[in-house]
Amino acid sequence: MEFGLADIEDFNEIQKLYWNLINKSSNEPSFPGWKCGEHPSDDFIMASIVQKEMYVIRDEGQIKACAVCNCISNDEYEKVKWQVTDRGSNVLVIHALAVGYEYRGCGTGSRLLKDILAVARNNKYEAIHLDVIDNNEAAKRFYKKAGFKYICTQNIFYEVVGNRNFEMYEYVIIV
Repeated sequence: MEFGLADIEDFNEIQKLYWNLINKSSNEPSFPGWKCGEHPSDDFIMASIVQKEMYVIRDEGQIKACAVCNCISNDEYEKVKWQVTDRGSNVLVIHALAVGYEYRGCGTGSRLLKDILAVARNNKYEAIHLDVIDNNEAAKRFYKKAGFKYICTQNIFYEVVGNRNFEMYEYVIIV
């Protein structure tokens, strides 16, 4: 498996990965409420690629997982008592991490997360923050297993799901 930044040529494959995942898992209890074309939107995907924030895992040339990593967070993140306070560029935030439906449970997501942690360390980030919608038990287990710590539950408004409770997680990077 190869880890790296997505290219503009990868847009259709990434969009297909998200849409396929949404279509095949929308009836599962841990489904995060994403909607095809709405979240992640085409504009979000393209902007993340252009701004060099979309990371992918490829195997035999095919994208099997992806995630957006940047320093942008929802306003509600400021209300959280993180161990490492975000000062604009010292905290990386993970958004829309997705593993292709056919590749779930095969270690692909763990590999993607491990490589994102390495990027964070190499770029001197102090922590990684993220949120997980309240019903997504699979994602909560995944992040906890990877060493992320639950910080609190925060009510956050996202256009695609409205006001919902999200569990806030943090991974402190020891250098």
